[in-house]
Amino acid sequence: MKKYFWLIVILAVGTALRFYHNTDISLWHDEAFSALLIKYPWGEMMHRIGLDVHPPMYYIFLRFWHYIFGDSLLALRAMTVFFSVGTIWVAWAFVKESFNSEKAALWTAILVAFNPFQLQYATEARMYTMGAFFALLGVLCLVKALKHQRALHKDESLNMPNLPVDINRRRRMVWNFAGFAISMSIIMYTHYYLFFTVAALGFYGIVYLFFHHKWDYKKYIPLFIAFIVIGISYVPWLKTFLFQYGQVSESYWIPKMDVWSIPSTLWQMFLGVGIDIAKVSTQWQVGIASVFLVLVIIWFLRKTQAFEKWLVLLAFLGPFGGALLFLALAKLKGSDSSIFLVRYFLFTAAFLSVIIAVWLSRLKVKWLGISLFVLYAAVNFGTFYNYWSELNVTGKPGMASASKYITANIEPDHKLYVGSSFMFFNLKYYLGQYYNQMKIAPNDIAARRPLLFTGGNTEVKNMPHFAGTAILTNEDLLPYFNQNVVRGDSVWLVWTNGFGGEKPATPENWNKIKEESFAEVRPYVGTYVYVTEYRVN
Repeated sequence: MKKYFWLIVILAVGTALRFYHNTDISLWHDEAFSALLIKYPWGEMMHRIGLDVHPPMYYIFLRFWHYIFGDSLLALRAMTVFFSVGTIWVAWAFVKESFNSEKAALWTAILVAFNPFQLQYATEARMYTMGAFFALLGVLCLVKALKHQRALHKDESLNMPNLPVDINRRRRMVWNFAGFAISMSIIMYTHYYLFFTVAALGFYGIVYLFFHHKWDYKKYIPLFIAFIVIGISYVPWLKTFLFQYGQVSESYWIPKMDVWSIPSTLWQMFLGVGIDIAKVSTQWQVGIASVFLVLVIIWFLRKTQAFEKWLVLLAFLGPFGGALLFLALAKLKGSDSSIFLVRYFLFTAAFLSVIIAVWLSRLKVKWLGISLFVLYAAVNFGTFYNYWSELNVTGKPGMASASKYITANIEPDHKLYVGSSFMFFNLKYYLGQYYNQMKIAPNDIAARRPLLFTGGNTEVKNMPHFAGTAILTNEDLLPYFNQNVVRGDSVWLVWTNGFGGEKPATPENWNKIKEESFAEVRPYVGTYVYVTEYRVN
């Protein structure tokens, strides 16, 4: 226990930071999609996942998690925290294994624990921290497997095969290659951006084997077997993947990349600070920070002897290369679209922390390295503190309070309509939670069921996938406001200014009684949930 004292302290602090204000932010559209999806029977859940645009592994894990811990907001986000804290541990283990430095390993753990970019996505019940954890775990397993294989090769070259120690090494090699294959299969089933991480690690494995074993093809067999297993594991999902890829292409919403997309992402990974890249002053700051990080990477490569430095570089660059590949493919089709969102780079953020920690820990002037490390860690923690101070999350209760307000005031004969698909699922989630707490009868719950206003659309199949069509049904839709509404009815309308939304036009004979607004944190600060009560004349 004494040997791991500081690691345990770092993990404890990292856990506390990740739970800080965690449930004060209302669950939003994407998270609510996760929470509702796992409630379907297994077969139907898998079918509906196929109708969406993400692979199924996160939802499978979340479903098993909720069997044990329930589906409260704390329980849902606790799995995210679990993998986020696990990323701290596996980053420490990877650096210690690869660079043989306890100091660099602990410094890496501290940077991952304090990094605001890491902390931000630990408050969201989505797949990003899970993908980051298994990506790093796969990297660790690959490093160990290749090291054991190299040690076995050395003993064989000395005509000393089958030593007792080698029997243990061979067993460990096999288990680590198995762990690598399993981890890679998991991340390929977790998020499509992680394909590029798998490709980067495969390329590294081949380079490593060639560097150490040249044309001894037998040494390539374990790695090739691992990738055959990875490939076979993906065959059952390949048809669904092609369908989902086509669905994204037909209904696109992600903003196109520009010259500042990658530099501004590096800035957020490095400092975790939100920026307005349209400002010239910000562009200078981001440009300088990007050049600085490039210089740090160059120093890291030049001054670090361990061959695993190339693994860190490839794992860090893989997703960026994937983003550029998506852009190139779009250009070939005559489009400017790409698949680039900052949150996708949580999968690679820990590798930047590894580079910085190893760089600082190996500066020849030790006091300078320690000073810069303390300063950087302090800046990270300060950014985290300022983020929550400026966010004023307790003053932004969002859909959690909006739903509680509706629950306290709506009657079974009232109508409940939602003016935006991006508010529909989180409203359904919270209403279900509150109705269960109040032990409202199933018939009364059905009477209070919200309907989604579509402005004339009568079928889910005609709606864009990002509206959550995978778990929408035609019975959820309200094509017109005057449908099934008569004089004297009370109608509640939930709408938002988020996602570019605005209040839908309501019939002239609807008299507004009152309207309440609830500030939200997500999808971005400045979003409000509005609840308007009407009486039909």
